Amino acid sequence: MSDMELYRRLGRQVAKRRGELELTQGDVAAKIGLSRASLANLENGRQRIMVHQLFALVNALKLESILDLVPATWEAAEPLHEIKLAGASLTPQQQSGVERLVASAVAEELVRKRPK
Repeated sequence: MSDMELYRRLGRQVAKRRGELELTQGDVAAKIGLSRASLANLENGRQRIMVHQLFALVNALKLESILDLVPATWEAAEPLHEIKLAGASLTPQQQSGVERLVASAVAEELVRKRPK
């Protein structure tokens, strides 16, 4: 799956859930610190979202997990260590931080879903 396809799927899920809750784009955008236009772009797959905004979005849409918005698995079109930010590669320290963040989120989700 391409990077942009992931964002299109995310956007469709956000729009669907927002509709289910009968919230306006303005309502949700205000809760997550984005403009209404930015949320519209996100819902149409034209704008990427930062991790902290993704978690705020989960709360605003009254979901349990980011996995309610994105596919359970996803394979990047390019290796994670080659992701560029504003035209620059991640430094080893930034890459390590991203990997720790992802590992932490996955571990928390596994613990939460573990049968009791």
